[in-house]
Amino acid sequence: MQQPSTTLETHDESYFASFTDMLVGIIFIFIILLMIVANNFQEAADSVTKINESRDKVLKEIARSLKDAGVPVTVDIEQGVLRLPESILFGIDEYKVNTKGEKALNTLADVLEKYLPCISVTEDQSRLSACKELNLTSKDGLDAVFIEGHTDSTGSSEHNWLLSAQRAISVFREITDSRPFLNEELKNTSGVPVINVSGYEARRPVDPKNFELNRRIELRFIMRSPTPEDVKKLKNAVGQ
Repeated sequence: MQQPSTTLETHDESYFASFTDMLVGIIFIFIILLMIVANNFQEAADSVTKINESRDKVLKEIARSLKDAGVPVTVDIEQGVLRLPESILFGIDEYKVNTKGEKALNTLADVLEKYLPCISVTEDQSRLSACKELNLTSKDGLDAVFIEGHTDSTGSSEHNWLLSAQRAISVFREITDSRPFLNEELKNTSGVPVINVSGYEARRPVDPKNFELNRRIELRFIMRSPTPEDVKKLKNAVGQ
């Protein structure tokens, strides 16, 4: 009468052994999937990091070159902005570039022509000679450079809107007339010209109490968003 009980116990042991093996297998597969997800997420994050690091290197080099040439500029690395004061470009309440400004913008055009190809797209490979020394990890991450006009808050808003836009356009024309390559051949990965223009009136003050500082031209470096492949990896990484 004990034999059926022994047989049942043997079956139970075999069942639990198989169940344990299955659990171990599931856990092993889960660990592998988790490693793949972590790797995909890290690759996508690294891609974005490399784009921004390359922008920062180029922006710092542009600022250094301008300062060495006697053009006073400041840089906001966090925002990706190169800032030129109104005083070196325009007369008070004027949008036509003065003689001093023409010289400064000619220097700016030279420097942009030298370094912007390092993070954008051009068919002219001879333009990349200055890029080797920068050791960039991303070489096509630039989406646009916006030439932004900014005024202080004095005067009417309507007048300041027009003035900020006209000043940005004047700077655009000055540097692209001086170096047509910047407008005609320099592209982003979508094949669109990199240099663009915008006016902000007094809506983006550097310091609300410092009117002189707020009157400025900024070059804002906009980097491209992650590629569809990067986005896919990020979505996979978070399970979407």
